[in-house]
Amino acid sequence: MANETQIGQLVIDLKVKTEALEKGLETAKKKLQEMENQNEQLKSSNSSLDASFIAISASIVVSLSKITSAINDGVQKYNEYVNSMNAIKKTADATGNSMSDIQDTIEDVNKLKLMDEADLNSSIKNLLLYGYTAQQAADILKVLQDAAVGNRQANYSLSEAVKVTTERNKNGKFSFI
Repeated sequence: MANETQIGQLVIDLKVKTEALEKGLETAKKKLQEMENQNEQLKSSNSSLDASFIAISASIVVSLSKITSAINDGVQKYNEYVNSMNAIKKTADATGNSMSDIQDTIEDVNKLKLMDEADLNSSIKNLLLYGYTAQQAADILKVLQDAAVGNRQANYSLSEAVKVTTERNKNGKFSFI
């Protein structure tokens, strides 16, 4: 009987240990499943981050392109302005006009900034070459700006229309194109 009691005790111990082992395995399976779910969420999150990174990179490239274009436009406008100022200075010297009178004309005509500086300078230069004084050029350009608002062709900006008109001055007559 002692052997039977020991065998019975071993069977009970074995059952208890087997049940504990099965519970441990079940707990381990649940933990592994949770880890797999977290891993899938992390993969999904990484995919979203990759897509966001690509979108941000594309936005940065577009922004840099726009900045570069704006800088190039600014440099071009600056060069046009410098060239137009050099031309107007030579014209002032050749026609006997003072640069201070011309500067006053530029400021007076372009108070509202309706014209591009290079176009304005070119227009003044054209008028000076036709024999007008700086004050007469100012008066003419003010009238031309007013007329250009309603009478210019659609393919010209106001600034271009005034400049082209001063370039086409023939026999002292202006005509808007």
